[in-house]
Amino acid sequence: MFNRLKREDHDEIAFRVLLGFLVAFVPMRAYLYLEKLNILPSPSIIVGDLHIHHFVFGITALAIAGYLSLIAPYFRRKIAWLYGIGLALAFDEFSMWLHLSDDYWTMGSITAIILIGGILINGIYFARFWKRIWHTTRFFNPLYPFAKRIDRHIKNAKIEALIHMRQVLHPKERS
Repeated sequence: MFNRLKREDHDEIAFRVLLGFLVAFVPMRAYLYLEKLNILPSPSIIVGDLHIHHFVFGITALAIAGYLSLIAPYFRRKIAWLYGIGLALAFDEFSMWLHLSDDYWTMGSITAIILIGGILINGIYFARFWKRIWHTTRFFNPLYPFAKRIDRHIKNAKIEALIHMRQVLHPKERS
């Protein structure tokens, strides 16, 4: 089923982020809803007088995923799951960041979750469409020259990194 849902191999990382996001968000929100109805007990973590919300764990997961992606990029598929889970945990309480209130059910958090989910789904399933739109509007899109320049710099950096990696891995082949 996983291979049928992901679009192409290059979309696999984004698809894993989306799945991690949904796997964390849907059960967490369902549990919070059942807790609100007093069906399930509150799993709150309280240290002294301090209530530690799950966005703390989300930000921690995002920080760990970011660090791991820098030091171990060959584990990208596994890191993508952690990143998606961190996104769900952190942005589920997005409204708390903005208003510093203890309300899970504000529109700010729900809007943030829908926005992130929409961006991930668009990135995975509609990437070709958005690329086609981008390239057909390049003549009157004011951002196009800047994006083109950034894209060129990224491609050059990738080539330089590959050359450097080859020199490090095969030092005798230098000429």
